[in-house]
Amino acid sequence: MKTKVIVCTEYSEQARAELLTRFGDRFDITFDEHAASLGDAEICIGEPPLALVQQAEKLRWVQMTWAGTDIYTRRTGFPGRVTLTNASGAFGRTISEYVLGGILTMYRNFPAYREQQKQAVWRTVGAERTLYGRTVLILGTGDLGSNVAKRLRGFGTVNIGVRRAAGETLPYFDEVRGIAELDELLPQADIVISCLPNTPGTTGLLTETRLRRMKQDALLVNVGRGTLLSTAELAAVLADGHLSGAVLDVCDTEPLPPSSPLWGMENVLLTPHVSGRGFGHDRGTERLIWEIVMDNLARYLEGKKLRHIVDMNRGY
Repeated sequence: MKTKVIVCTEYSEQARAELLTRFGDRFDITFDEHAASLGDAEICIGEPPLALVQQAEKLRWVQMTWAGTDIYTRRTGFPGRVTLTNASGAFGRTISEYVLGGILTMYRNFPAYREQQKQAVWRTVGAERTLYGRTVLILGTGDLGSNVAKRLRGFGTVNIGVRRAAGETLPYFDEVRGIAELDELLPQADIVISCLPNTPGTTGLLTETRLRRMKQDALLVNVGRGTLLSTAELAAVLADGHLSGAVLDVCDTEPLPPSSPLWGMENVLLTPHVSGRGFGHDRGTERLIWEIVMDNLARYLEGKKLRHIVDMNRGY
């Protein structure tokens, strides 16, 4: 009898055809967006509701198509019998390009020039900044942080990585320091970029006090999780003229409420959690997601250890 697999995530016809061609003879694959048949499956590809995972007694493995796992790891009750894997490694390329785009947009005053363009105004809006020689503090040295550091390297930045504990220097980083040193490092950085997941250790990490420890003209970029900081506290800091601005793809409340003062701040660039979108956005990222999924399916058949197994205690 074939092992039952349910696919409850977005997919292209190309991905569907490849799944059936490569694995249809070994797996009984069902495409069910609402995961209604999850109870009969041994493997699930996607992000089914936790309640359904708990009820699916035959389920042994959930392969996510996201890198972030907090929908499971920040809640209690994920069954110990079920292995959880994510799609870490698929998003570093596209998110790092977003980071560079956001920084350059703010450094080169593009929003102001865009507004002038609407009014057919031809004049300088003042001095711009360049990336060369800037000290960049990158919170998180995994796939996202490493890709950001790699792309910044070409601009001549000094990259300092921050992770749970200091260790040997990683490629594209000039230093790797421990999270316990954050207060010491924040005043040194021209740009602070968060690539951190949503875990108990990262929630509220950038307090208002720490935001004010940053340089007066520092730029903040957050492409990790919005739980890193309070948008209300960030707005207060920016309103006081501290920090040159912020690039935010994630917020503590999503969607960001219309009442948030961040919407009206000219030195804030807001996007609706799109920096790492694959399905329906970037085909290259979508392809990387499915390569991870299919590689793990092949490993499952061969009895090999799965890649990207999530540590439920660490949260990633």
